[in-house]
Amino acid sequence: MTLLYAIGAGALVNVAVAVVGRLLRLWNVRFDPSGESLVVGIAAAIIVAALGLGARPQLVRIALLGLGAHLGVVINRFLGVAFTGRTPVDGTVDAFLYTPLALTLLAGGLVLGIAAGLIARGFQLRVPWRPPDRLTRAAGFAFVISTIASVVWPAPFLAQVVGETDLSTALVSIPLFLAGPLGGGGYAARAGLAYRSIILLGTYMTLPIILTLIIGTVGGVGALLDPRFDSVAGQLRGTIVLSWFLVAMRIAGWPLGAAFAQGFLTPDATPRAEHVP
Repeated sequence: MTLLYAIGAGALVNVAVAVVGRLLRLWNVRFDPSGESLVVGIAAAIIVAALGLGARPQLVRIALLGLGAHLGVVINRFLGVAFTGRTPVDGTVDAFLYTPLALTLLAGGLVLGIAAGLIARGFQLRVPWRPPDRLTRAAGFAFVISTIASVVWPAPFLAQVVGETDLSTALVSIPLFLAGPLGGGGYAARAGLAYRSIILLGTYMTLPIILTLIIGTVGGVGALLDPRFDSVAGQLRGTIVLSWFLVAMRIAGWPLGAAFAQGFLTPDATPRAEHVP
């Protein structure tokens, strides 16, 4: 059992939970436990169930991965307030305002995951079906790359600097959109997966965004049909088109990453030197 597989399993479950959460919002039910804490908890449960508490180094890496996403938020808040000299849109200046809740959720997910793993190991429970190993590891690699990109690429801060319009925010966020898909696609290609499987994985990983956009597009089209929104009709159309373009780019990043890996990262076979008598 590899650490990357455990993280990938957590990422796949997180997508499914996020889809359910989006659907529940249609009935005004606010319940969406998806997020880094869920990925951390599932990854910890799988590692502990497979290796026991002796896998402490892997658990530390899982915890650091969970902290990475929140670290990106804190960095952007610090940069935004220090550089622009104004408070963010939500009116807060404290970069650690959401830190207690984020750390509580991460710690809770990790502890619950370890407990679930110990129970599964103690009772020798076996999952009746497990997702394909190579696909799951590719999903885990994409999650890791996305987390690293959120820390090293301060897109929210850059959007504040250049002006928080839809187009500028989209442009500075392209590295965040493409980092995970390109990395995951490249890893999947190196693992020997076919393009069809890679595209299906990329589409699945994007399902929560696709569902959110479908709901938003239906509402946007309804607003366009209302004469009261004629003054912002052009902006609404632009937002809808730009949002779907970014989603298409995100899905296309998976096969593009695979093509790059196969075209540039595969070592050439070195021909044997001819024997000269």
